[in-house]
Amino acid sequence: MNILSKTIILTLVAVNLSCKESPKNETTPLPTKIEDTTVSKIGEQCYLYAKNNDTIAVLWNENKTLVTGKIIFNFYEKDGSHGAFEGIMKGDTLYADYNFESEGTKSKREIIFLKKGNTLLQGYGDVEVDAHETTVFKKDAKITFDDQFPLTAVACDTLNF
Repeated sequence: MNILSKTIILTLVAVNLSCKESPKNETTPLPTKIEDTTVSKIGEQCYLYAKNNDTIAVLWNENKTLVTGKIIFNFYEKDGSHGAFEGIMKGDTLYADYNFESEGTKSKREIIFLKKGNTLLQGYGDVEVDAHETTVFKKDAKITFDDQFPLTAVACDTLNF
């Protein structure tokens, strides 16, 4: 286990111990705006999920409506991925393209995150592959923001991007 994995796991354990339970499987067709006074709306922000040897880490740079960043998905005994994303904010929802690498293969897919206070919830829905070989949400897909992997705001210096 490398130093990055150990650091992420220790950070996740600490974050997990301080997190509150949130409701399961929230479905929102158009999320409402939620004010966040703890995490800055513009600038660098970091989010982390760490539980049961699973880790998701997000570095998020927001400048008005443009958001860029990096994501690492590391699931226990499953293939992980890492890459960069770029997208736009509509209210508290990020719509972005995620360019990533998994097992040496480069791919691209659309991602959606709902920003709720100090938490990010990833959106799930029906997808298809478009003409550019990008996995995208279907035009009228109902997006579900599942709290199975809630990412909590953390200090960026605790993550090794």
